[in-house]
Amino acid sequence: MCSVTVTPVAAESVTLSSTELSLKVGETETLTATVLPEDATEKTVTWSSSEAAVVSVEDGAVTALAEGEAVITAACGEVSAVCSVTVTPA
Repeated sequence: MCSVTVTPVAAESVTLSSTELSLKVGETETLTATVLPEDATEKTVTWSSSEAAVVSVEDGAVTALAEGEAVITAACGEVSAVCSVTVTPA
C-alpha cells in the first residue's frame, strides 16, 4: 500500500504591473497581477479600492470616477500588492 499526501502550495507574493497611476476622471487603466510561485495552488486575486467613490476596480480594470486619491489592493491568500491612484479632473 502506498500513502500519498498532497500539500497545497501557498502564494508567496503578488506583484502588480504598476505601483502608481495617474488618471483623469472617466479614464480606465488595466493592472495585471502576477502571483508567485508559478505552481501556487490558489492564484485567485481579489481586487479592492480604498475609495470606491473615487476609483473602482474589477478584475484589474481601474476606472477613475471622481477627483481624489485611492489605493488599489490585489490580494491572493495571505499576500497582497498595492497601487496608488491619483485622479485629476477630466
